[in-house]
This record gives sequence, C-alpha cells and structure tokens, in this order.
Amino acid sequence: MPSLEPAEITAGSLHLRPWRPYDVDAVYEACQDPEIGRWTLVPTPYERQHAEDFVARQAPAAWADGTGAPFAVVDATTEQLLASVALGNITDLGDAEVGYWCAAPARGQGVMSQAVATLTRWGFGALGLARIGWRAKVGNTGSLRVAEKCGFTLEGTLRQALVTGDGRRVDCWVGSRLADDPPPPEDPRRRLR
Repeated sequence: MPSLEPAEITAGSLHLRPWRPYDVDAVYEACQDPEIGRWTLVPTPYERQHAEDFVARQAPAAWADGTGAPFAVVDATTEQLLASVALGNITDLGDAEVGYWCAAPARGQGVMSQAVATLTRWGFGALGLARIGWRAKVGNTGSLRVAEKCGFTLEGTLRQALVTGDGRRVDCWVGSRLADDPPPPEDPRRRLR
C-alpha cells in the first residue's frame, strides 16, 4: 500500500486531525474510563506507555504504510480531545474498517455519530473506498446506534471473532457500508441545533 498523506477535516464543531505528541496525556486519561476498556480492544489495564506507543508509533505508522487513517477528534475551538476515530485495515481493493471510542465527557452529544459520518464520507470520497466494515462486541449498543445512524447495515454476529485487550475471545456484531449505499436519513435533532 502507498502511504497516506495525513489529513485534517473540520466538520462543524469537530476537527479530525492526526494524533500529535501532546495528545498522550489526554489519550491516557480517556482510556482510564472502564467503558472504553470494556467495549474496545485497547489494552487493559491501560498504561501511559500504551498511550505513548499509540500516539508516537502506531498512528504515524498507519499513515506511513497506508493501512490506516487514525484521527483525534477534538473540539474545533478548544482542541479538547473528544474521541478517537480511524479507518484501519485499508486494502488496495478499496476495503477498510472503522473503529472508534468516545471520551466519557463527550458521550451523548452526537460526537461519535458526526465523527464517523465525516470519516466515512472522507473515506469514500478522498480515498475512493468501496466498502467500510464495522465490528463491535456483542452488547455494545452505543456503537451499534452510531453505526446505524451513519448508514451501516448490521450483517450478523461472528462467534469469538474479536480478541480483547486482555486476550479473551468474544463474539462481535459486524456490519458495513458501501460507497453506493444511499446516505443515512438526516437526524431531525441535528436540524434543531
């Protein structure tokens, strides 16, 4: 895969940008939330060295080798870290997989839905992707709601297909969105803001 040029995307009050060295403390702090460890594949317990490795090595390497586009989701005005969203497992066949987590103070405000919708549009438009997949541990209804709001179709359950941060195998829901799928209906709450 050719390398990807790190991008920055502003979408209303959100700004998606590559991870920067000064994000380490915010990533470490956000990943102390037990809900992130419960529902994502981050290492548990999450130590500072994990945040340092993610920000300084893993994220830049994904851009450099063309297999991923990891973004910090920050408040466009204050730069406060709100979430993480990424396209990973990008292939030269036009496939990728979306992954995300939301910092506890930003939950319930539509941050994840807006970030995933923005990243999905960018992946189909700028990268020319044909299919973006989604996976979540069975029971992660928050992630499922985000995926459905962003036009992903739930396709089923895979038995023991995810390995958690502490090495356990768990069942996961899977879904996808295709480049030629119709856009999801606009959320009527968004029009009221």
